[in-house]
Amino acid sequence: MIRKSAILFACIFALIAVSAFAYDRGEFLFLDEIEIGMTGVGRTIVSSDVITEFAVEILGIIDQPGDLSDFIAVRVSGQAIGQSGGIAQGMSGSPVYVDGKLIGALSRSASWSKDITPIGLVTPIEPMLAVLDDSSLSAFASPNVHAILHDVELVETTSAPSQTELAAAPEAVFGYPVSAPLLTQGLSDRAVTLLMDGLEAVENDLLTLSSFFPSPVDAEARGLSALGLSVIPSAGTGTGAEIDPADLEPGSGIGVALATGDITIGALGTLTYRDGDDLIAFGHRFIYNGPSAFPMTTVSIIDTMKAFDASFKLGSIGDVIGTVSEDRVAAIGGTIGQVPYGIHLSLDAVDADSSRQANFEVELVDEPRLMPELLLSTGFEAIDTTLDRIGQGSVVVEYEIDGAGMPRPLARRDVYFSTTDIAVYPPLQLANIVAALQYNEFAKPRLTEIKASMEFTEEIRAVRIADLQIEWLTYEPGELLKFVVVLQTFQGDTIMREGEIVIPEQLISDRIMVRAYGGPRYLEAGETAEVFHSLEDIVDAIEDMPNYETLTVELFAVDPFSVYSDALVGIDEVTFEFPGYVVFDEQEESALLILVDDGEDFGEGG
Repeated sequence: MIRKSAILFACIFALIAVSAFAYDRGEFLFLDEIEIGMTGVGRTIVSSDVITEFAVEILGIIDQPGDLSDFIAVRVSGQAIGQSGGIAQGMSGSPVYVDGKLIGALSRSASWSKDITPIGLVTPIEPMLAVLDDSSLSAFASPNVHAILHDVELVETTSAPSQTELAAAPEAVFGYPVSAPLLTQGLSDRAVTLLMDGLEAVENDLLTLSSFFPSPVDAEARGLSALGLSVIPSAGTGTGAEIDPADLEPGSGIGVALATGDITIGALGTLTYRDGDDLIAFGHRFIYNGPSAFPMTTVSIIDTMKAFDASFKLGSIGDVIGTVSEDRVAAIGGTIGQVPYGIHLSLDAVDADSSRQANFEVELVDEPRLMPELLLSTGFEAIDTTLDRIGQGSVVVEYEIDGAGMPRPLARRDVYFSTTDIAVYPPLQLANIVAALQYNEFAKPRLTEIKASMEFTEEIRAVRIADLQIEWLTYEPGELLKFVVVLQTFQGDTIMREGEIVIPEQLISDRIMVRAYGGPRYLEAGETAEVFHSLEDIVDAIEDMPNYETLTVELFAVDPFSVYSDALVGIDEVTFEFPGYVVFDEQEESALLILVDDGEDFGEGG
């Protein structure tokens, strides 16, 4: 019995060992095999799409709690490092070999007061392989105790420390990311700033969809820098060489695309390991998205530019060749071949004053976290390219949005004006609409088509509600309430609109109010928010929300059943249309409602 148990235990152990190391251990050196003083090489591209090697010497292992926070500290040298001015942005993912065996990927620059030569941190290969196939390694090897840098603390920073900081912490190794920098083509400096920093302070006096369809998540465009990304200051000056996916090998450039077409936005890094069509790269996260569907691209490296703060690789994003399906703390992983579906964005802009027009066709990654920034930056670029100016104006914009999960295509028309920057509103409204759809609680819209057609003029086409007049100070239920709205066109004539509203006979209230306003309005305290039951309800509500071409005169009454003394409810309304013009501001008048007792409900006796 004991013999059978021992045999069974041995079989189970063997099965665990096989499942734990589906890859040939002979290809790699794991942390339990790393020793101080080992030497090897790293592989990366410095220029002209040619892979070059640099020398590596192992300083030790920085052992931190958990399996995903250990690093191998290395000293790097050689022509590639000297030519690059140190470890450059875009080198992340560069494979490092000792005796021909892969130990991991260069992922961070580092500074240590005890070593003035260029130092880097290598992400061990074990957690990277787990990104490629999480069943390949069920447990990571413990670091070789003799290689651990005891009493050394890793301090992660966003940039290189000063000499004062180094001197104050002699036992600290400061690590800072050799990030996968973003490359852009077709974006101006203003559009890039919006992409990276978001909309921090812009004129937004007119209400947009976000005021009425709040997303259950923070869909505000905070900028991609909030996700830890950085942009190369000058990139995408050419298309670069075409790269055959079959030729990609460890050390080659690899990219993650966010937008392709007339505008290109993507990140570049280095391929670490390839197993057939499967690969891992970067040695760190991209945006830490977990399961993903990012387009994987080739990258052509033109040169590596030295810079005082951080050197960087200069290149261009190439063709989409596959899918990045995992975005984890240790690496990104994906497969060459099938490409993910994206969202086709079409932006048409026309300047009615000069007849100048522009059309942008862009494929966007279907990732809601990034969509506000992508729509804002591409939208601003289309508008600025068309107008060739920043300033006042008016715009009429028509949106069309469709998707495989949409109940039907969505169509909406909006008008806006601005005295400072007319480019703000069309992309901001579009981003709000898309966020409301993508973050709805009922169904995935799986957007496939987004279109915005915009027509601009420098003229401010605006109509201000200057005054509202009603006939009497008191009314009775059932009476006709007549009103006059006085409107002032911008630097033009004064016009008036007259109308009437019947006060309902059964209305119970002591006060009524008439309000004239342009566009949509907020709910009053006595009103109940609309309840949505499906994605189709949301599409209907987005389409039905009034735009600023509409002047509404609405009758309100104080709700006598509310705990709030000023709780109003909308009773009835009359609308007037001003096509192509923005009706803004509001005016209101109030009156007493006299409830008359006609005696019909009471007997004659006492």
